[in-house]
Amino acid sequence: MSISVSTPINSGEKHIAVVLLVDTSTSMMEKPIDELNKGLQEFGEALREDSLAMGRSEVCVVSFNDTVRVEHEFSPATEYVPPELCAGGLTCLIEAINISLDIFEERKKLYTEIGIDYYRPWLFVLTDGVPTDIEKEKQVMTRLKTAIGENKVVYMPMGIGENAKIEKLQEYYPDDVTKKVVLKATASNFKEAFVWLSRSVAAILESDARPNSSVLLPPTPSIISVGV
Repeated sequence: MSISVSTPINSGEKHIAVVLLVDTSTSMMEKPIDELNKGLQEFGEALREDSLAMGRSEVCVVSFNDTVRVEHEFSPATEYVPPELCAGGLTCLIEAINISLDIFEERKKLYTEIGIDYYRPWLFVLTDGVPTDIEKEKQVMTRLKTAIGENKVVYMPMGIGENAKIEKLQEYYPDDVTKKVVLKATASNFKEAFVWLSRSVAAILESDARPNSSVLLPPTPSIISVGV
């Protein structure tokens, strides 16, 4: 897949790149996809409420069903326009993760060329099912585990719906990680999930102003449970 590259703004400030990797397979049809689209809008609105996040966070939206598609290329929060997604097809999660890691590498390469310092990028994965493209699962799983273990990416999965396969999402953490967090939500509370994510990004950007660069993420909303 060819990855288009846009130029970051505020090159003198430390940046954070976020990929929203969203499931648009058949099981997401009707209410789930409608609520997902609303959540993507809420995410942008919440980011724009924070002055640091507006100029220093960059967002990319990648969808996956039968194929993987970059719905919104990396852009500053000020330029983020939520895509309108449709659902249908299979669940090519493995290819989607692999492409997302490629996208991060391209972005970090650009940051380095421009001279931009950056935080660990965040991969936020929303899915309600297991992957159907399992041919390269072992290879991609190893790649993601290595990236997490080497502090090259923050992996934040969210299982959607009562039948979400939490154990499968936990498998993508490195084996030596003791707390394999997987958020859980339903279609009715996507908004809260995206608002939490945007506030977490803002908290990371504000961490430089605190002693020892400590990062205090906001607590997850009570309606979003956490599986470990």
